Amino acid sequence: MANSNGPVIDMTPEGDFIEPPKPTLGAILLRLAMFGLFLCIAGVMFWVMFWAAIFVVPILVLLGLAGFMLTKLQGR
Repeated sequence: MANSNGPVIDMTPEGDFIEPPKPTLGAILLRLAMFGLFLCIAGVMFWVMFWAAIFVVPILVLLGLAGFMLTKLQGR
């Protein structure tokens, strides 16, 4: 069922439209600083995960090969 009241228009009693508040320079700078901080944290996390993978993957491959060889030797 359609809304019978129509759209909501924010107006003052004098008939002027209410304008949303404009962000201050401090708020803009704070948002940019937080975005930069989150970007740095994400970069560091990616860097740590990359190097962890570089060191862990060869160890896992060697353990897999050792397990495969032990399984084949036990089958004889």
